[in-house]
Amino acid sequence: MLNSQFVPCKLYAACLLGLVFGLGAPSSALLYGQTPTGNQVSSAPAATDTLRLSIAQADEQFKARNLSVLAAQLGINENQAYEIQSQLRVNPAIYVETMPYNQQTREVLPFKQSNAQQVVQVQQLIRLAGKRNKQLAIAKTNTELAADRFYDLLRTLTYQLHTTFYDLYYAHQSLAVYDQEIATLRQTVDLYQQQYDKGNVPLKDLTRLKAYLFNLTTERQQLLRRQTDDRADLTVLLNTGPTVTIQPVLPANAPDQFSVSRLTLNNLYPLAEVHRFDLKGYRDLAKQEQQNLVLQKAMAVPDLTLQGTYDRNGSYIPNYIGVGVGISLPLLNKNQGNIQAAKIRTQSSQQSLNAYTLQVDSDVQRAYAKAQQTEQLYQTFDQRFNDDFGQLIQGVTTNYKKQNIDVVEFLDFFDSYKNSQIQFAQLQNDRMQSLEELNFAVGTNPFQN
Repeated sequence: MLNSQFVPCKLYAACLLGLVFGLGAPSSALLYGQTPTGNQVSSAPAATDTLRLSIAQADEQFKARNLSVLAAQLGINENQAYEIQSQLRVNPAIYVETMPYNQQTREVLPFKQSNAQQVVQVQQLIRLAGKRNKQLAIAKTNTELAADRFYDLLRTLTYQLHTTFYDLYYAHQSLAVYDQEIATLRQTVDLYQQQYDKGNVPLKDLTRLKAYLFNLTTERQQLLRRQTDDRADLTVLLNTGPTVTIQPVLPANAPDQFSVSRLTLNNLYPLAEVHRFDLKGYRDLAKQEQQNLVLQKAMAVPDLTLQGTYDRNGSYIPNYIGVGVGISLPLLNKNQGNIQAAKIRTQSSQQSLNAYTLQVDSDVQRAYAKAQQTEQLYQTFDQRFNDDFGQLIQGVTTNYKKQNIDVVEFLDFFDSYKNSQIQFAQLQNDRMQSLEELNFAVGTNPFQN
């Protein structure tokens, strides 16, 4: 309790009352960073290079400008070029032989002499057993695998974008709470310091106020560091300039837009089967291994070589023209080793697919359970609690003015109010994070399918 000889107590308490009235404002405006007119508030003066983005705008800019996404998209085009290459046939080969010197006529390169010798051979390899079509099928599957990697990267980076976006947004709301409390408490400490210098308040009360102010400042600094990391991540994801400050914008009813109770695991599993492109990558890899096994069996069939020969004077008759057919005999090498290895790889890829399918189902089940738990906690929280707490703070201030409570009790309520605001913001953040984790596990937004 304050010293009864403190003459300006009523004036000081009235000042403190006005300050705390600001602290007891309705929590919805504070938590969503809005004034009663709906304008966004900021803990610092708005910079000219502040980029305000909604989640939809962030998605649009991310897909258009993210360098990793653009690079992965080029990988699809690269594999499509390999498809074109796999369709091309083997080039024909030509062989030309001539005599460099005619000893009888003593001429060099005697092309025009009737007794000169030239040989011309043309060869064309004909691939049998459909090898070209089988290689084309593998090339097309490679393109599908590149598309799988692209869409899985898109899923992963979108999850990182959304979670960072929400974390930065709710950190900004928490920062507004700290800024307001620190501003109020700093003025309180200044007033207490003046009265302590006059001998009107004890040192222990002033020390408690300063210690609590230091604690708030430290917590605020930690929150600022987290914001700095989040903004740096968003800068990379959105490929914005380093001087641009990203400010997320979110509607006040964002946590209430979706309800997990509308979803069931029986509906989520089929969605994951379709939209989890990492799982599709395993299926395509198993398909490719099966295609490779078919190709290796076809490789055991030897290819055919067609040949045409022209011999001017080296044969039994002048200007000899001959046609030949060549084929290797599959006696020693029937591609047995490659076929056996392809069979093993096919079995291995199928086992990997089965294992990863179980992993995806487990991911969906875990994310669904966590989203349910978070929603239950969120639904049980009475959102009027913060408003009631604000009114309670006013009552505490009135009792403090009447010297019915001391500074320790006042700081306890002060700290409880701060914790309630921060925890409510964190609860909303947890709610959005759990929904994003569910979207990540399913591979798409299940509320839109």
